[in-house]
Amino acid sequence: MKNTLLILLLALAVTACGQRADKSAGAAQAPENETAQKPAPEASATGQETPAAEQGTQTDEQRGLLWIFRTRGNRQCQDGGMSLKESSAMLADNGIAVHESLCGVRTDLDYSTQCGGPTGDLLLHLIENNALNDALDLGYGPAEQIQYEKVDCPE
Repeated sequence: MKNTLLILLLALAVTACGQRADKSAGAAQAPENETAQKPAPEASATGQETPAAEQGTQTDEQRGLLWIFRTRGNRQCQDGGMSLKESSAMLADNGIAVHESLCGVRTDLDYSTQCGGPTGDLLLHLIENNALNDALDLGYGPAEQIQYEKVDCPE
């Protein structure tokens, strides 16, 4: 009985150490994650990225735009949650113009692995600054307050 308990404790300790190492590796990549908050430069007609200086465009902030976010609401081991299109439509139906949308995942919070548990999946939209209060009323928040990475949206 004591041997079984000792083996279980060792297995738990090894698992916990592995998770700490993963967390430390993620923290070492934080500067890279922070740059992921900014959208990539626009692509030209040839599919090549055009540097901002050549685009002659202003930053989102200079144009009076800001990124907002909302959790998808999906659960681990389950389908569901809000899609990017549904989120964009909800904003538009409430008079908020959406300039760009993308999916992301939070990198500033840890989510324990358990079926039915929350995920860090996000829906992000670029809106006008003056629409922030309306977006807050709908359950969105300013994306500048969190850290995230852009990811491909689920199909």
